[in-house]
Amino acid sequence: MQDEQPAPVEPSAPSRAPEVAPAAKEAPRPGEAQGTSLADRIGMIVGGQFVNTLIVLVQGVVVVRLLGKAEYGVLAFATMLFMTGRDLAQLYLPESFLYFAPKVTRAELRGLVRQSMLLLVGLGALSALAFSVFALVPSVFLDGREGVTRLLLLIGLMSVISYPASVFGPLFIATNNHRKSAGVALIVTLSSAAGAIVPAALGCSIAWIVAAQCAAQALRLGLSYRLYARLFQDVAAAPFPGGVRAQLAYALPLSVTRFAGLFNQKLDKFVIGLFFSAGLYAEFSVGSQELPLVGVLAYSVASTMLPDLVARVENGRTPAEGARAAIDLWHSGIRKTTLIMLPVAAFLLLFAEPLMRTIYGDAYVGAAVPFRIYAALLPLRVTAYAIMLMAFGKTSFILRIQVVSMVFNTAANLVLLPTIGMVGAPLSAVLTQVLVIASTVACIARFSGVGLRGVFPWGHYGRVAATAIVAAAPLAAFLLTGATDRRPALSLALCAPLYAGLYLVAARVTGVLAPEDRAFVARWLRLEPLRSRHG
Repeated sequence: MQDEQPAPVEPSAPSRAPEVAPAAKEAPRPGEAQGTSLADRIGMIVGGQFVNTLIVLVQGVVVVRLLGKAEYGVLAFATMLFMTGRDLAQLYLPESFLYFAPKVTRAELRGLVRQSMLLLVGLGALSALAFSVFALVPSVFLDGREGVTRLLLLIGLMSVISYPASVFGPLFIATNNHRKSAGVALIVTLSSAAGAIVPAALGCSIAWIVAAQCAAQALRLGLSYRLYARLFQDVAAAPFPGGVRAQLAYALPLSVTRFAGLFNQKLDKFVIGLFFSAGLYAEFSVGSQELPLVGVLAYSVASTMLPDLVARVENGRTPAEGARAAIDLWHSGIRKTTLIMLPVAAFLLLFAEPLMRTIYGDAYVGAAVPFRIYAALLPLRVTAYAIMLMAFGKTSFILRIQVVSMVFNTAANLVLLPTIGMVGAPLSAVLTQVLVIASTVACIARFSGVGLRGVFPWGHYGRVAATAIVAAAPLAAFLLTGATDRRPALSLALCAPLYAGLYLVAARVTGVLAPEDRAFVARWLRLEPLRSRHG
């Protein structure tokens, strides 16, 4: 059960945080590496999350194959409930560190950590109480499937443990301790994977798997706190300026926005969980998993840029100059993620069925339908669009967009579910996300002053899209032969590297792969940033 992408800046807090003494502003943060470039910081985070995500993917595949379909459906539904409760109940408190950390002294930052942990322990206890109430009426979920009660009680316990631990990830990012944070995350991810695979392999009940995840979250809390204590051992905590009121003034408006966003993200999953069986939910859960590249690449790049985006907006000689500087930086991240996301989307749309059959088995071939529907959205998921509105201090518009999209999503489900069945839920979710992205881009264009033509790197995006389509054309012809139906695994093993080679050749010809992109990849292949003493 992994953390989702961090979400950044705030709606209603003042445009600038409380001023601190000049000396405090100039003092380096714990572990701060002044020579570490933004690109290397992004690379450290993306690289670390890529390894962790790969482990989680392997864990998920193994657990799906070890458990029965209905058992896995119950486990997936419980996991979804935990993650939804976590994202709602944490009130954006962990993400507030990305905004406040550059603006306060080290002593005040330590005070903010202590304040946040106390708040999150209380919120975790409230979540545990809510899950306990749900445990009293388990028959409303998954067509009355048994075994849900114990899982609800266990995810309540996990909430109490995991909520305060969530403070440290954003804190380590904000203080430029990326490698240390990645090391802790790797240890916890390996422990979590072992805690899921071993009980499943031994034939234990899924309650043991959730109990092992509780232990992994306790390990995360202990290791993270130990690292934090070492980094701040020479600093005495000082009260955070404004106290709880200032932090909640930042977090609560964003929490309302998050509720609207989560409603749109999770409505399809709740609909399937409430009205369909555990076996069908398992199939839907496998097919509706968000491609890890979205969180690992697109959102990690955007969230890591956030402090720099805020700085560019605030430090421009004029508001227009600051906005244009932030847009330029945002575009640089989009250009890099586009190079990966578009060809991946093209390949997945073509090979959805053989991929599901190869990874999860023939029993999950039906998962290809929701998988392909969600994959159709990948070409638009090249960045976290709302980050720019947050950097501009215009996050109230995010809430307006989300409220409108909630109405649209609900209406779409009411129309499509009776008409086309279970497929209506993912289709409604995708159409809603398209509406959200289009509306957000229009707002960014308005507030930045660059217009629709300048708000997005349209030319680069179009060239990469054309390159990905041209490279995919030979594979589309291969699919028409029906070879993938007979040997899906072999077809994937042959076509994946073939497509990668065709795409790289086409990218070289069209010039979408710039020299600096090749140099950046080469540096990471040599592990140069990881061998540095920074972070």
